[in-house]
Amino acid sequence: MRLGVLLFIFISSLSVSWANTGLPIVKKNVPEIYTVKKGDTLWDISAYFLNNPWLWPQLWQANDYIQNPHLIYPGDKLHLVWINGRPQLQLKKTVVLSPQIRIKHSPITTLQETLIFPYLAENKLITAKSAAQLPRVFGASDAKGYMSPGDRIWVDTELLLGTEWWVYRVEADFTRNDETKAKVVSLKEIAKLRTSEIQENMSLMTVESFRQEISQNDILLPAPLDSADADMNFSPSTAPAEIQASVLGHLEGHEYIATSQVVVLDRGHLDNLAAGNVLQLFRPGAEVTGEKGNYAYKKAQNWLSAKRQLSSLHIGEVMVIRPYEYFSLAVVTRSLEPFRAGVLALPPHLVE
Repeated sequence: MRLGVLLFIFISSLSVSWANTGLPIVKKNVPEIYTVKKGDTLWDISAYFLNNPWLWPQLWQANDYIQNPHLIYPGDKLHLVWINGRPQLQLKKTVVLSPQIRIKHSPITTLQETLIFPYLAENKLITAKSAAQLPRVFGASDAKGYMSPGDRIWVDTELLLGTEWWVYRVEADFTRNDETKAKVVSLKEIAKLRTSEIQENMSLMTVESFRQEISQNDILLPAPLDSADADMNFSPSTAPAEIQASVLGHLEGHEYIATSQVVVLDRGHLDNLAAGNVLQLFRPGAEVTGEKGNYAYKKAQNWLSAKRQLSSLHIGEVMVIRPYEYFSLAVVTRSLEPFRAGVLALPPHLVE
């Protein structure tokens, strides 16, 4: 049976109700006025009003004077109104005429910067082929297995004198199981070095900053993404309808995954995934074998082709924060249970 037919059968068996994907669904008994608080994010506010928070941008259609919904500040009041039967949010700023201390606030972002930025700045996905060509830690003059500040650290490449380099540790590897057979490794930043001496085919490095002990074969890369260059203001949006992704695993290789952690998806910008795209997570239901009176659960070897598969369970959502060519990093915005690699990530056609 072809994969497309199997996926159609799988999606049809999901134990949630179909709904119109284009309409924001307001929660029952939600207050009509909300005052923005320090630390709020677009996701927090949209989840406060909506069952399907990824449709946040549609709430702003009533605001012709708002060009950027991220320019919302603590203290602003958001009013929930209905226009032509559709929910809308209107921003009403309070003007205080009496003298007061002026406090400069930063506009809110889609998700917590403290949650997302470390992954954007400190973690990377690169191809295994690229990793093989990068400079590597050669070793220490005193044969230490783990190196720290004060050690003489040598790198197996001549680097420009005085330049700064960041040391990364390989955390996990991921393979896309389709015709592309694309492979990547995830890297975690652990230290910053500066070239202090050059010899033939080698460089001596001094430690500029340090988070974790350095070991032989760690990888060197130029400066990571600066916080000023990290776009934290993407809007949540529904992923393209044709996307059928899987969670390959935790970015740093952990077995179990939960809310606020970052995962690797097996689809990227070449599949039309973009930062802000939201997908819902589904865990496959149990496979049952045997005849009437002798039913038993079986661990499915290939749950997409299981003949007697019970309906799958909606277990949460993820939002794409950085798409690569064939893969993407996504943050778990909600997890109803800890889960492992292998769950399916689909566009949010469905609501609870």
